Amino acid sequence: MMLASKETKKLSKWVTVTERKVRVKGREELEIFHSLSLADYVGVVAVDGSGRIPLVRQYRPALECWTIELPGGMLEHGESPEVCAQRELAEEVGRAPVGLLQSFPCLSPDTGRLENRLWGFFTEISVCTDPKWTPEAGVEPFFVARHELQKMIVSGEFNHALHVALIGLSLVMGFLDFKDDQ
Repeated sequence: MMLASKETKKLSKWVTVTERKVRVKGREELEIFHSLSLADYVGVVAVDGSGRIPLVRQYRPALECWTIELPGGMLEHGESPEVCAQRELAEEVGRAPVGLLQSFPCLSPDTGRLENRLWGFFTEISVCTDPKWTPEAGVEPFFVARHELQKMIVSGEFNHALHVALIGLSLVMGFLDFKDDQ
């Protein structure tokens, strides 16, 4: 395959679409491929001193429903993934890391259509919410035990694929387990 041409069009401050025309060996006509350029994502698997994991419930217009997710969001221009992770924890659940942010390997959310990356972290967080914290509008934080999160994943109630991947990395890298925490 060989790239014949590439055009980009900014649709909004959030999305740019790129059209690539590619010459495929053995074909006369050029193949057209589209991809979306979005800001990188950041997600955080966190555990407080009681062993509880913070999650957030929020309405997602793209799916037209409420979802359950890990704290996280889009990386702002010029912001490091680590700073974004700390900011998202503070904004969405009013907590701060008490130790190091352990980073996961950077992931590609959809290699066929999306140009962005997913930066993931594991951290322990404070047990107490910052007394100055005000909940972010439209984001409902709540905490679950590890076994509850496991049930939510298995049942499909927690189905954000990228966040399930971060939980999987937490398990594989030994940061988290689903042992009986009842």
